[in-house]
Amino acid sequence: MTRASMTAIRAEPNVTPMIDVMLVLLIIFMVVGPTLVEGFPARPPAAQYANRHPDEPGEVTLGIDAHGQLYLDKAPVDSATLRQRLETRFREHPEDRVVFLRADESLPFEVLQNTMALASSAGAQVVGLVSRAPVTKRQQ
Repeated sequence: MTRASMTAIRAEPNVTPMIDVMLVLLIIFMVVGPTLVEGFPARPPAAQYANRHPDEPGEVTLGIDAHGQLYLDKAPVDSATLRQRLETRFREHPEDRVVFLRADESLPFEVLQNTMALASSAGAQVVGLVSRAPVTKRQQ
């Protein structure tokens, strides 16, 4: 072996600084990670009407078709009649003030908002929006 071959430059990476940086990042993520999951401190309310379904008998269901026509339990009504019928219903059954709202997806949210406000002003305590389950490829 000659002296020139022993002093040749070898290209080997120095991984010590890279490991140091990796360990610092690991510690940072271990400290910051749990705070990201929690978000902000808030306790959501407990569900009172989680088992109810809009298609069960006796449930109040409002409907709005694509043209904005209102329906109360599948019967067409205007807004004044709807308010009167809801007030009557809530007077007769003060313990049951839940209304389900089923609306066409093409309607602007303002129409839904106005209908929810109408139901609330007539005495509804809970207005639940009814949605349909997403269509999967197997259902098609």
